[in-house]
Amino acid sequence: MDPESFRRLFHQHYRLVISFFLKRGISPDESEELTQETFLRVYKSMPAFRGESRFGTWLFQITANVYKNYCRTRATQKRDAQEVSLEEPGSGGPADPAWESGDAGPLDGVLAEERSKKLRRAFEELPPQMRRCVMLRVDQDLKYREIAVQMDVSIDTVKAHLFQARQILKNKLGDYFDDPRF
Repeated sequence: MDPESFRRLFHQHYRLVISFFLKRGISPDESEELTQETFLRVYKSMPAFRGESRFGTWLFQITANVYKNYCRTRATQKRDAQEVSLEEPGSGGPADPAWESGDAGPLDGVLAEERSKKLRRAFEELPPQMRRCVMLRVDQDLKYREIAVQMDVSIDTVKAHLFQARQILKNKLGDYFDDPRF
């Protein structure tokens, strides 16, 4: 691919790719780096692009893979942890008045983890095609038409899968479920 064609391709799709990362809470600087990584992979992989799917679908697959690698890397990195005394007031431990005040603390983390586990379990119980449809919508932020093309189904089928998945998850999770993204 000649540099000028790639430059046009980059400018045409840049906003879409960087917004993908920004929507997932990644800092602007890191989003910029991930966007560059994505387009570097696109440039290197262009000879392998066979045109069996739309370029946008292929680009989003690469973008999603860069994001997954980023998440894996972050999860495996050591995190700096602050030591907390269990006895001293003002330390953030049980003797600290903030512990009982309801400020965000360990309990919030435990509750968030519990909600995440419940959602994951309920999600895994969805029928495979419905689960894949939801993953394409939520994880890859694809539009209904793109999901239909990738799954080789009609747009109405995609809409039905997403609607039914919402209903199933709402019934199983009640108050735990509040994700309007799909």
